[in-house]
Amino acid sequence: MKIYFRYLLFRLVVALCNFLPQRFLYFIALRVADLNYYFFDPAGRQAVLANLRQVLPDASQSRLEKEARWVFRNFGKYLTEFFRFRHCDIEFFRTHTAIHGLEHIDQALALGKGCIASSAHLANWELGAAGLSILGGRKLTVVAAMHRYGRINDLFMRERRAVGLEVADMEHDAARILLRALKRNEIVGVMGDRDPTGQGVTVNFFGRPCRFPQGPARMSLASGAPLIPAFCFRRTNDSFLTIFLPPLPVPPPGPREERVRALTQSFANVIEDAVRSYPEQWAVFYPFWDATWNPT
Repeated sequence: MKIYFRYLLFRLVVALCNFLPQRFLYFIALRVADLNYYFFDPAGRQAVLANLRQVLPDASQSRLEKEARWVFRNFGKYLTEFFRFRHCDIEFFRTHTAIHGLEHIDQALALGKGCIASSAHLANWELGAAGLSILGGRKLTVVAAMHRYGRINDLFMRERRAVGLEVADMEHDAARILLRALKRNEIVGVMGDRDPTGQGVTVNFFGRPCRFPQGPARMSLASGAPLIPAFCFRRTNDSFLTIFLPPLPVPPPGPREERVRALTQSFANVIEDAVRSYPEQWAVFYPFWDATWNPT
């Protein structure tokens, strides 16, 4: 019964997001985010503050609290945007998004082995993938964790498919689906800053050891597909800038595990720069450096 009420709540959120003007939705999202930050999610608040202390070691407590509050607020905005995806046509992307570095995608595809666009949970990462599909005209297969309740999962899948995204289930044959997409010389989108499986590799991130997923690096080395860091940042007017960086250098020949770790470290370095530049957009609500924590 509890999960059914959660489903009804999601249905209500979807209905409101598709009925109310976006500006009004932002207003509601900010109010709800503030309530969540101050009253309803103390564990999430403390985790975000702890993460930001590592990201911004010289920041004052007042700045950390301001940045943490905006982490909650920006995530609230992201949710209202996600549940309006079916309204995001090519005109929306032309007026609300800009894409830089698309030539890196094209140069990678010219090699004939596909490419892997790996991102982090910054701003609206799903909108960045959607923009590549709709505005960039490139076919994209993304990995997503499925909700255990089918009806709720259908709501999420409907929004992703509305913007042309093919979705592979993280827990069911995702690797095979992604490798097939690469063999067809297509683009694969994966997230590279969370390790929900607990099987990641340890890298250095903001001066501390941290576990990162090894999937992007392993897939790149196995397939020969270039690994391209990709980020979608929110601008002050709530438009978006999607950036595709040059492919990460391929590690020299050597033991496979060492090459996987080296490529994952290269990607972690790029994410570190992005998070340092936009700490208020990094939507991670668990203690990121705690190896015993299961973010799932």
